[in-house]
Amino acid sequence: MPYSALDRRAKVWVVAVLIFGVALVPGAWLLHPIDLGQDKLLFTLVYLAAGTQIAALLPIKWKHGNQYIYDPLLVATGLIAPGAGVAIVAWLALFDGRMPGRDAPWWALAYNRANQAIDNVVPSLIVAAIPVYGGWWALPARTIIYSVFALGLNYFITARVLSFINKTSFWTTLSQNVGASTLSSTMVLSFSGGILYLLLQPNMWPVGFIMAPGLFGFLLAARGNVADAQRQTQVKDQTLDLAAQALDARDRYTESHSIRVSELAGNLGDHLDLGNRECELLRTAGSLHDLGKIGVRDDILNKPGPLTEEEWEIMRRHPDIGADMIAQHSALTDVAPLVRHHHERWDGTGYPLGLKRDVIPFGARILAVADSFDTITGPRLYRRSLMTPIEGVEDISRRAGFWYDPNVVDALRALHGLDPLDLPDRPEVPRRVTNLRVLRSNPAFASLLAAIGISSLGDPLTQVATLVAIYAATRQAGAVALGFIAQALGTIVMSGALGGIADRFARRPLIISLELLRAATLVMLAVVGIVQPARQAAVPVLVPAGQVGRANAMGATVGTLAGAIGFGLAGLILALSFQSTGTKVLFLVDAATFAAAAGIMFGIPNLGGGTRSTHVTGAVRRTWTIATARPHLAICTVAAFLLAISFPALFGLAYRLSSDGPQTYSLLEVVLSAGVLVGTVILGRAASIGTMRTAGAGLLLTGIFSLAMILSPTVLSVVVFLFVASIGNPIYTVANQTALLEAADASNRGSVMATRFTLVQIASIAGTTVGGFLVQLDPRNGPLIAYGVLAVGLILLGLFALAAGRVLSNPLHGHAYEEATMHPAAAHPPVK
Repeated sequence: MPYSALDRRAKVWVVAVLIFGVALVPGAWLLHPIDLGQDKLLFTLVYLAAGTQIAALLPIKWKHGNQYIYDPLLVATGLIAPGAGVAIVAWLALFDGRMPGRDAPWWALAYNRANQAIDNVVPSLIVAAIPVYGGWWALPARTIIYSVFALGLNYFITARVLSFINKTSFWTTLSQNVGASTLSSTMVLSFSGGILYLLLQPNMWPVGFIMAPGLFGFLLAARGNVADAQRQTQVKDQTLDLAAQALDARDRYTESHSIRVSELAGNLGDHLDLGNRECELLRTAGSLHDLGKIGVRDDILNKPGPLTEEEWEIMRRHPDIGADMIAQHSALTDVAPLVRHHHERWDGTGYPLGLKRDVIPFGARILAVADSFDTITGPRLYRRSLMTPIEGVEDISRRAGFWYDPNVVDALRALHGLDPLDLPDRPEVPRRVTNLRVLRSNPAFASLLAAIGISSLGDPLTQVATLVAIYAATRQAGAVALGFIAQALGTIVMSGALGGIADRFARRPLIISLELLRAATLVMLAVVGIVQPARQAAVPVLVPAGQVGRANAMGATVGTLAGAIGFGLAGLILALSFQSTGTKVLFLVDAATFAAAAGIMFGIPNLGGGTRSTHVTGAVRRTWTIATARPHLAICTVAAFLLAISFPALFGLAYRLSSDGPQTYSLLEVVLSAGVLVGTVILGRAASIGTMRTAGAGLLLTGIFSLAMILSPTVLSVVVFLFVASIGNPIYTVANQTALLEAADASNRGSVMATRFTLVQIASIAGTTVGGFLVQLDPRNGPLIAYGVLAVGLILLGLFALAAGRVLSNPLHGHAYEEATMHPAAAHPPVK
């Protein structure tokens, strides 16, 4: 788009970015002058500029754009020559082969250079202003800060101009163009700039300068592999198009029919929020859906008049013929069921097997709509008159709930700007659930999330204050264990004996009252045994069934992030005040967070509960009658026992590693919370969260790296291994919670979660007692022995959970279809 075609806002923004980008060169030089006479500095800048220019000419080509790999070189430049040095490299060494006016507008090329200059000059000056104390963490911290600022500026400047050009909102543009995979890969690339910086220090001459291309060689190798994969994908797509054209050539009335079905099927899948892989499989299935017509005689396929019943019987074989041919190729195994069943009907009157409703693979339901739509809106053997697209949509809509899945029909209607149908009793769509979708579509859950975050901020303050006060008075890890036990006893009584409260009474006033009660007096901390299960049971009330796992992961993320901030705040308060004063402040701040959380709850209209027929007592007994919940309850009980061993062990380990015990303990808790936060983010991308296999994977990860901690008990190694081990904790916890919520129903979710809470607390007391005993036996080696016991136990438990877990179903096939194919007699009723 030429500059003259831009609207006024876009023109002003482009000019402002260009002026600022140019002005940064002299401005940055004045703020942070560069002494080119320093040892080999000029040579290093030329070296980095050459590498940056080579990287700019070798981008990774994706289907919808390019990814440049010069980020680590610019980061290294910004760390070595902050300000003007990196600005000059950004302006002069980013020629990507496109000529102004011929390949791209001049303003777009200049804008990209200015963008890169701003993205790197600003963070380089910020990092240069940070005092360096010489610790091992200095360079990693500076590199991370640089990368985060650079990435944030780049996305902001790019999304803003695109929003002006496309006339969309800034946030919509940002969400549509920034994905987690792109974000993570760019962060990793940028972080490697710190490694390049180390290699190019003067004291590394000449070895570092010789070895640096080897680091960049990995990026070039990755680029080559991706380029090969892209070429293979292009060959595959073109081969499928050629196959589709060859199939359609046999029927003179269906020119390009398969190609159009392929495209429409992919668009429907995208509108239904399926993943990228699923949409590609749909396009492949659309290209090959009529492959079986190769086995149909030409005189039947091209018969000008109506087919006889015998001829129809032959024609109805083509889905099976095509699917059998496809199934012989391992790369297309998932496509075969879609092709086989794309002529099934929602009411069971289709062929070849007469499957009904959600037993029909979901992808086949999408193909059925795409195939029918193209059939009735184009020339066909048996329908020479054309329908307009809107007429075709309305014709298919009249058969929704009879021939077609209503959800797929609604997607077709939405693609043509029509409102959804008012049809009840719809099946669940296996959507690709994102955090943004959950928050946008469920504002009440967003409020609950905010309340969880504020309340979770205060919990670590009380925990640190209590444990530090106990240890300061006794200097015994066993006394710390007794502190954990005392806190848990009250919650066991509340959740075990009175767990039905979370179902019997409406949860909104219940949670508000109990949070205010906790704020009023720390004596009532035991009410967390009701508050926490009630919050967990409220999640399925606030979000649809398919979003419960993601919502649980988000709740864990927010709680963990707030907890990490809380532990850091606790350490800061203790460091800035006398111990006795600091503990009082921690208790007061904690009470304020409970009150604030209760205030947010007032804005949520309904959290479920209020089942008057549910008894307040007997939650454990009622829960144990749910057969599908028992394995998950058993896993969480054993896991809680093992994990609780770490409570006194971690505290003892902090004092073993450093004479400054309280601050070291706070540091380890922050590291643990950071790992848990990363684990919740990873879990949020899982295909299915509430499964035994997911829980087993989390337990195994925690066990393996807990074992690694005891092999090298230094501060650095413990921090690294504790971080990785803690990633598995939320993977297990959220998977276990989600599985129990899915096993329960609206009348007993509070009781189920209260039972889980009770069992976890009882097991935690036992585990804490064992951990405290092991630490007390040998104050120096006891923490390591305790971690060894929990590590071996978690590894064995994780392996058991993995073995017991069910294999996940393919979202394009659906669980109902996969279950049905295990019982052919039930799945294949005779066609009438």
